[in-house]
Amino acid sequence: MFQRNLKKLMMTAVVAAGLLLGAPAKAEDFTKAQINELIHDYIMNNPQVILDAVDAYQKKNIADRQAEALERNHDELFRDENSPVLGNPKGDITVIEFFDYNCHYCKDVYTMLVKLTEEDKNLKVIFKDFPILGPTSQTSAKWALAAHRQKKYFDFHKAMMDHRGPLKNEDIEKAAEKIGLDMAAARSYVDGTSAMMQLERNRTLAAQMSFNGTPSFVINDESFSGVPDIDEMRSKIAAKRKQIAEKAGKKE
Repeated sequence: MFQRNLKKLMMTAVVAAGLLLGAPAKAEDFTKAQINELIHDYIMNNPQVILDAVDAYQKKNIADRQAEALERNHDELFRDENSPVLGNPKGDITVIEFFDYNCHYCKDVYTMLVKLTEEDKNLKVIFKDFPILGPTSQTSAKWALAAHRQKKYFDFHKAMMDHRGPLKNEDIEKAAEKIGLDMAAARSYVDGTSAMMQLERNRTLAAQMSFNGTPSFVINDESFSGVPDIDEMRSKIAAKRKQIAEKAGKKE
């Protein structure tokens, strides 16, 4: 598909170049040598065109894959009871964040997400532990899931997000003790297979969504990676609500 699109672009360039040079205006009127020469000259004089075409193709390809993956994995994304929820569980807009406890950008994003749920009482935020930044990312994610089983996920989550600097194993266990986890039960879960299986499901889901970094997000039917500011998130949420209202209006 990319080659066909690039060929179409080049043939358009050939026609345009031919017009400028006073040559025949139809691509089929050019000889192969003329076409090759015009394409070569056009690319050499406009190399950014190729880079832009490759970039646009890659972005569209990723967007198409993400849309397909979102539809295919809708229930696991939005209805997985093992994924902690902040805000209104029945909110009309759902934000899903894939994050890592060693990701310093995720720490800033957490503060933003808390603020958004405080000001928007119809917002649901789902957290997907996605440990990709080292062994303590994996360990802290397991302990977070153990805390979730004891209904203390966000106590632990906040402790991890408030921590500055690389996490150490002792930091993780101290935080678990401080929030009052049943340490024996938590350690049994952390050392078992259930936590590992949940994290593997999250990794598989992230891979299918073409997420390879943190933080990454899904907002209803839109997915993206990066670090948005709070105004950008407010704008995206408002746009989703507008889409919902428009769809409802059309159905009526």
